[in-house]
Amino acid sequence: MILIISACKEPLSELEFIEPLKALVSNSKVVHYTQLQAKDLALAEKIIISGTALADFDYLQADFSWISKLNKPILGICAGAQVIAKAFGWELVDETHIDVKPVHMVKLNLLVKGDFNAYFLHTKRIRGDFTTLAKSGETPALIKHNVKHAYACIFHPEVLNQEIITLFIHAKHK
Repeated sequence: MILIISACKEPLSELEFIEPLKALVSNSKVVHYTQLQAKDLALAEKIIISGTALADFDYLQADFSWISKLNKPILGICAGAQVIAKAFGWELVDETHIDVKPVHMVKLNLLVKGDFNAYFLHTKRIRGDFTTLAKSGETPALIKHNVKHAYACIFHPEVLNQEIITLFIHAKHK
């Protein structure tokens, strides 16, 4: 089972950020981050943390420290990327991008096979000690923890790059 964790404050936002993920992931369970329980994490094979509305930052006040102890593949999308960053002590820097932008793959990886265009809708970028897999200009757009299978995308692959989610789900993380 793939656990989809909703970072959305408002249920209406889930139409934009959760429903596309549910459509891509057949064997999934959706849990709001405020309702997450240890049994949900234990039953999950992999985890996806969603994005949310541009002005919604409530998720940043939540305790996601469990991420740093997790030994399962996890993918954070936009807001989800920010909570992964927070869990590993990486810095969130204010920087707004709302646009479709080119992304250049800088390191071979399991999630992208080359350069692509991506839909950005965020107000923060991530700075820290991680492996950059793809960049938009000089900004890391897709990153991975140096040791764990924790991936963070600051763009929204559920909009233009659904194959990233599919590749994450089907990848054999070693």
